[in-house]
Amino acid sequence: MGLQEGLYKVEFHTVHGTGTGVIYAINGKPRGGNSAFAFIGSYADKPDGLQARVTTQRHNADPAFKPLFGTDMITLTLKGAEDGSMVDFEGAALQLPGVRFRAILTRISD
Repeated sequence: MGLQEGLYKVEFHTVHGTGTGVIYAINGKPRGGNSAFAFIGSYADKPDGLQARVTTQRHNADPAFKPLFGTDMITLTLKGAEDGSMVDFEGAALQLPGVRFRAILTRISD
């Protein structure tokens, strides 16, 4: 079925910590962010599940907001599966391939 377009809450996890934000999915493009980072990328429904590529970009210079991967700009490659109003993504950052990344998107509205 693919990722439904709309607004999602995103909760993400690595061994370095957790974070939250929002993403609006439209026309194969997720757009969103949190208090310090913008999330920009693309997604597609493939035969083996959802595939996404998301880049982070810092927009808030406040050093209190620490990046989960130790660097401000990363590119994540993710595979996802839908489960009702939630989508579970797993993957890694191209810059740190050994660090597992997980994100759970929960639909908020259209």
